[in-house]
Amino acid sequence: MNSFKTLCKTLAISTGIFLLSVPTTYGITPKPLLTAKTTYNQTGSWDANYYFTIKLPTSLANWQLQQVVLTQIEGVENIEFNQKNSFAFIEANGQKEKLGITLTKNSTQPQTVIATFDQPVSANQTITIALKPFYNPTSEGIYLFRVRVISSSENPNNLVVGTARLQFYNNFDDHLFYQW
Repeated sequence: MNSFKTLCKTLAISTGIFLLSVPTTYGITPKPLLTAKTTYNQTGSWDANYYFTIKLPTSLANWQLQQVVLTQIEGVENIEFNQKNSFAFIEANGQKEKLGITLTKNSTQPQTVIATFDQPVSANQTITIALKPFYNPTSEGIYLFRVRVISSSENPNNLVVGTARLQFYNNFDDHLFYQW
């Protein structure tokens, strides 16, 4: 019985080590890092900025990033962005270098906004797209965005970075009515 327990533990540890080593052993490219945050998560806020940060894996070091495509795939309201007040930057060694971008909407998908860089950007850098909404949605809830990046090569590569999640809350505090 004791040797059976030892065998089970050995198999469990071996399986865990194997599963942890699969991406590097078989050359599977890890998902790019993507974070999303907002400066204000209250519904209806006019002062918010949404930051989508991407760092593509080092295996794509020779990639030249031309566009970031954000498609809202969940949320009660379609969020509209102000092109004049949206921007992008690269962050390296604590320094931020502003990048020129142009925002466009996809005419066939009104929930899609495309950020096109004025100059292609090396993909092995940390890139943040800062989108300025005209205002936060007035309906609380979770808003999801599918994020894709497109290279500047003759045959552009299209890579899904992941899904970004923002959550908005009503300013109204329900519990105040129940404290009488």
